[in-house]
Order: sequence, then C-alpha cells, then structure tokens
Amino acid sequence: MHPTLARQLRRLCGIESHAELAQRLTSFQALHLAPELRSLVDGMSELFARVNSTYEQNDRDLDLRSRSLEQSSAELNAINKQMREDIVSRNRVLQSVRDAADKLLDQSEAIFSIPNADDLEGLSALLPILIEQQEQRRIELFNQRFAMDQHAIVSITDTKGIINYVNDKFCNISDYQRDELIGKTHNMINSKTHDKSFFNELWSTISQGKVWHGEICNKSRNGRLYWVESTIVPFLDESGKPYQYISIRTDITERKHMAEKIIASEQQYRNLIESVRDAIFQMDYQGNFTFLNPAWEDITHFKIQETLGRNFLDFVHHDDVDHAVTIFKKLCDYDITTYKGELRFYDKRGQFRWVELTLQGEIEESTNQPRFTGTLNDVTERRRIAQLQSEFVSVVSHELRTPITSIRGSLGLLDAGMAGHIDEAPLKLIRIAHKNSQRLVTLVNDILDMEKLMAGKMSLNMSSINLISLVELAIEANTAYAHTCNTQLTLLKSPPEAMVIADPDRLMQVLNNLLSNAAKFSPPERAVEVSISIKATQARVSVRDYGSGIPVEFRARIFSAFAQADTSDTRKQGGTGLGLKISKTLIEKMGGEIDFESEEGVGTCFWFSLPLEKA
Repeated sequence: MHPTLARQLRRLCGIESHAELAQRLTSFQALHLAPELRSLVDGMSELFARVNSTYEQNDRDLDLRSRSLEQSSAELNAINKQMREDIVSRNRVLQSVRDAADKLLDQSEAIFSIPNADDLEGLSALLPILIEQQEQRRIELFNQRFAMDQHAIVSITDTKGIINYVNDKFCNISDYQRDELIGKTHNMINSKTHDKSFFNELWSTISQGKVWHGEICNKSRNGRLYWVESTIVPFLDESGKPYQYISIRTDITERKHMAEKIIASEQQYRNLIESVRDAIFQMDYQGNFTFLNPAWEDITHFKIQETLGRNFLDFVHHDDVDHAVTIFKKLCDYDITTYKGELRFYDKRGQFRWVELTLQGEIEESTNQPRFTGTLNDVTERRRIAQLQSEFVSVVSHELRTPITSIRGSLGLLDAGMAGHIDEAPLKLIRIAHKNSQRLVTLVNDILDMEKLMAGKMSLNMSSINLISLVELAIEANTAYAHTCNTQLTLLKSPPEAMVIADPDRLMQVLNNLLSNAAKFSPPERAVEVSISIKATQARVSVRDYGSGIPVEFRARIFSAFAQADTSDTRKQGGTGLGLKISKTLIEKMGGEIDFESEEGVGTCFWFSLPLEKA
C-alpha cells in the first residue's frame, strides 16, 4: 500500500495496514446489506486499488519532474554563465565600438555626438555614417598621394634617415631601383655640392619637429647632377617627438640652368648697357630717375648717385619744360605709348646740350603703376652741323634761284623766237639748256621746301577742301605733261562727296608729284588710273601706273631724300629725288598716311589717305 494512502486510512479510519483493510472489506461483504450498500462495498476494493495506483503514479511523476528540474537547472546555470560571459564580451565590443566611433568623430568635420551607452540603435545608425566618411577620406588620401606621386619626388625615412619608402619618380630621377634604396640613407645620392653645415642645419630643424625648405643638388647613379626643391616634414608622436620624416621634392634642374643662363645674360646685358654711348634710364610714374647707366655722366657730367631719385624735369631746359610736361602727361594717361624727339638738357656746368630722347611706358606689376624706360643721345654736334648745312643750303638755294630764273626766262624767250630766227643746230642746244634750267629750278624749289620742312618753318593753311574737285583740277593741270609722255590721266571712280581738312596748295603739290611720276613711268598708250574711295573716316586717293614697277631692293628707301632707283629707265626719266620725301612729310603733317604697292613688270600704285571732315 502506498504510504500516503496508508497514512490517510490510519488517521481517518483507524486502519493500520493493508491486511487490516482487506479484513474489514471482507467483513463488509459478509454482511446482509441493501443493494445500494452492497454495490458500494463491492466497489471499495477496486477504489482503494486505484487510489493506491494513483499515488504511486504521482510519486513516479514527481520523481521524473524532480530529475527534469535538476537537469534544467544545470542547463540554465550553464546558459546564465554563458550569457554573463556574452554580456561582458558584448560590453567590451560596444566599448571598443564606442572608442572607435569617438576617434572617427575626432576626424569627422560633421557635428555628431556619441549616443548613450544603452542606445544601440543610435550607435548602429552613427557607425555607417562615420565609416562612409572615413572611406571617403581614405579615397581622398589615396587620390592625393597618387597625385603627389605623379608630380613630386617622395621618400619617407625614420629618425635615423633610413629610407623605408620611395615613389617611382624618386627611382626615375636617381636611376636607382627601389630595392637598392630601401634600407639605405640619402648619402647614396649626395653630390658633395653642399658642405657639412648645410646638412647639420637641415637635421637640426627637422629633429626639432620643424618643417625644412630648401634646394638640394643630388647625384644620380650614372653621375648626373640634378637639383630639387625639397620640403621635409616631420611626423610627430603623442609626445611631440618625430618618429619619421617625409620628403617631397620637385625637379628644378631646368629652372636652375635657366637661372644660370639668365644671370649670365643679365651680366652680358649689363655690360652692354654700361658700354653704350647712349644714356639709358628708367623713371617711376612721377618722373623720378630709378636707373641710369654710366653714359649719363659722360653726357651731363652729373654723377649717377646724385641723380637717382631726382625728377627728370630738373635737367630739362626751361624753354622745353612745358613740352616735356605735356609729353610725360600723355604717356601717363596712355594717350601715347612711345615718344621720340629732341630736347635740351642742362649739364652740370650749366650749359645745355641737345639730346635725342626716346621714351616708352609700361605697367609695373608690383605697383600697377606706369614706369618709363628711355634713352638719351647727345645730338648737340649733329644739330650744329645740320644747322650749318641748313644755312648753307638756304643761302645757296636763294642765291641760285634768282639767276637760274633769269637764265630759264631768257632761254625760253630764245626758244620761242623772241630774239629772231635761230638756226636749228644752236636752237637745239638752247632747248637742251632751257629744259635743264627748268629741272634746276625745280631742284632749288624742292631743296628750299625740304629745308623749311626739316626746320619746321613751313606752315600749313588748313581748311575744308572738296577732295574730288581738287583731284579733278590736278588731273587737268597735268594732262599736258602726260601727253608729252604719250599717256593720259583718267579718273576711274569717286564717291559723291569727299570733304577733308588740308592745305589745298600743299595737297596740290603732292598730287602733282604723284601724277607726274606716274605719267613718266607709264608705258605708251596706257592710261594712268586715278581713283577716290571712302573707308570709315578716311578718304583715299590712289594713282596707278602700269610701268615696270619698283625694284624690291629700292622699296625701303623710296621715301628717303634724294632717293632714285638705280636703273637706266628711271635715270632716263630724271627728277630731283625729293618729291616723294616732300609728299610724305606734307601728308603726315596734314594728319594723313601715304604708301604704295608695286609689282615688278606689272606696275605701281601710290596712295594717300586723309581724315574726312567731321560733320
């Protein structure tokens, strides 16, 4: 019997054992009972058997449950232990992640903060952002290093100077392989150009954690010297001491060679400047001398040192000061860019000397102010000689004009038969003399005109002129002469109107010269073509002949005084050689321009242009 059932029967029914229970049940069954009680007594034996069986099954279940609980408890303890270890490990990982995130935040330019310790979601959201930024920085650093390697010569050493990295450019310029350089020092490329103190200063600078800049001459493996501009940057540890050095160099060999050439060229240029006889000077925007070569002392007898800093107007003759001020103001205002002319300068003895002054302006980059470079050439003696020549020519020309005019008139009268009949032989000589006397008068007049122009004594009477009418008048006046040359003058085209400002007499002189020249050199029966055209604000007159053209070697001198092409055909035509020089001077004085186009064997076209009268 199950102990629990036995205990309950003993306490409730006073039955002490299983046998006593069986005895009592037997006793009950022997009694004469009502059917209902009989059925109850008959079922009690089975009831107690089932109750006993239930208690036994319950014990077995309890035992099984106990053993299960004991096993589960051990497993739970193991799991709890593992969880505690996992939590500790997780906390360590989280702390490492937080530390890493904190370091990434120090390097980030964005404004972030580390989330609370239990805010895993915030930390997990922050980390990808920081990692992405770090990756971008890594890519940027890679690109920067790549770019630097493409441009610069790079090496990295430890604090003892042992090389642990060189880029390709370092290998290329030094002619060493990378494995030959790694583990060595830069003594391998020492050219011995710099002394020991140079490198002592270099090492003293970088060992103190300071950046060093300088130029170094190195030697490649094959003995070639090359110059580099070097920057050495020390990398510092947490205590502020260098732990490695990175050197970034740029090849400046060509620049150094160019600098040497420039220095040599400058020395040569300086020697040249100091040896020339013209004074060469520079002035600032106020007109103060900033540079003078030794020729200044030869011309003015002023010492260079006592002149520098003084204004150029201090040396200009008082009668030329206003003109000098006007020219200088035009240069400063950029109305003109260059000037060439003659002025009088005082020398140290108080006497004046004529100088040919050239002056050119430019902008000084450092101040953005104008500065001026020029030359002074002493032309005092030249002007004295020119004056004597001018006076001589003037006297001779005036003394010749009157008798030559009389001779020409007399010969003209004889040629016209005013003195009676003259035989053919002497008449031929008279005509030759008359023609030559006319050429002589033209020469004297041209010489006098040139003398007036060169001396600035020829005044121009400028007025409004109908250029078309003046050209037509000039053609009419030269038609007879053209007929003697077996040619004619033709006005091809002209605009409806062309009004210019000029001196009509002097402009007619220019037209006469161009038309007579064209007629002389035009082939027989081929007309000289005259045309007038308007272009923008200019009126142009062109005179074209179809002669032999102007020789190439003579074209540069065609507007010079007494210039004539040295050909038999030209000499045969005669002329003073002054007409084109006078024409050019007159046109330019009237504000115009004169020039020509010519092709040998085809012909020549002389043209001049004048500004149109403003409406």
